[in-house]
Amino acid sequence: MTAASRPEYWEVPVSEARERLAEVIAAAEAGTIVHLTRHGRRVAAVVPEEMAETADSEVRALSKRFSERHRSLLDRLAE
Repeated sequence: MTAASRPEYWEVPVSEARERLAEVIAAAEAGTIVHLTRHGRRVAAVVPEEMAETADSEVRALSKRFSERHRSLLDRLAE
């Protein structure tokens, strides 16, 4: 499969992903999201590092904003 024809995402059964781990990682490095499925249902994803870093940063920022806005409620819950 060439880079030009590579889909933006793949779906691969977990059992198959084990056997094709190097290919799954190479796809993520090339910018493809690889969804891992079990019994046809998505259970996890292997994503490009930049996407994971962005998601981590966004979750931290949202968590900080939430705690700042709701500090009094959190303090009452902690008692």
